[in-house]
Formats: sequence, structure tokens, C-alpha cells
Amino acid sequence: MENTESENKKSPKDYFMILFGILVFITSCAFFAGSVALDVAGEKAIGELSNAAFGDCPSGTTCWTGRMDFTTKDGEQITFYPMTPFMFFDFDPWLSGRAYGDNYGDYQVRYFEAYPQIAKVKLAYFLEYFNMFCGVGIGAFVLFLTYAFSSFGRKPIVLDLSKLRKGNK
Repeated sequence: MENTESENKKSPKDYFMILFGILVFITSCAFFAGSVALDVAGEKAIGELSNAAFGDCPSGTTCWTGRMDFTTKDGEQITFYPMTPFMFFDFDPWLSGRAYGDNYGDYQVRYFEAYPQIAKVKLAYFLEYFNMFCGVGIGAFVLFLTYAFSSFGRKPIVLDLSKLRKGNK
């Protein structure tokens, strides 16, 4: 059975869905690349981590909003809110061999010298990359879903693995 022209026609909704999936994936990849660039080319500083959560915390919950304050080598005071889960900050002293003492809130910060507001916390064994890997995975999943639910994905995906068999030449 041949496909008619109306079956192959793509609607604006299909293009919008694919564009949305592509943008989500590219954004997640850009954040990952930015994190790697900060580690490779960023300036180092020591920042002070504190809890910026305000108000009363309901019982049975943890109110944590991490705030990082650091000083650039030019003397500028910078504050940012890291997107790293708070449990990774608890693992860092243990993995790096530091004691949970007076310097518990001190963490290494990487920032761009030209734009010190673009910064990240560097943790032991690159724990902060867990978020980045999850973000790229979510971006790829969103891209897959938008492809599957648009008319671009209406054709079946066929994997021909017959050439991988030993008996086939």
C-alpha cells in the first residue's frame, strides 16, 4: 500500500514538537559542555557554602537552599546558588578525606575570569557531573519522546542485524 500525500504531510505541531525536543537536548548538552569548560579553563577559588532557606521548615522535611559565596582573584564578591543536590556536599568531605569540622562549608569553586557569575562547585571525584549526566539523559529522552509522538516517528525503526551473524557473508 502506498502512502498518500496527506499521510506524509507534516503539521506545524510536528515541527514544534521536534524543535522543542532538539532545544531541550541542546540545552542539556550546553550545560554539560559549560561544566567541563569550567573545569578545564576556569579560575579556582574557595567558596563558603551556607543555607539560604528562609522561614519555618515543616516537621519531617529538610529546608535546604545552598548558597555559595566566594571572592574572585580581583577581589569581587560573588554569590550563586549551586544546582548540586545537598547530599553530594555531604559526600565530598568524606571522599576527599577532609574532616567534618570548621572548614566543612569550604568548597572549591571554578569560575570564568571574564564572567565570574558563571561558576560551579567542584566536588571530589567530580560528583557534580552526576547532575549533568542525568540532564543529558533527560534531554535525550525528551528528544526521543517528541520524535516518537510527532509524525516524524510514524515510520517504524528497523535495525538490520543480519550482517552481524557469523554464518552470513
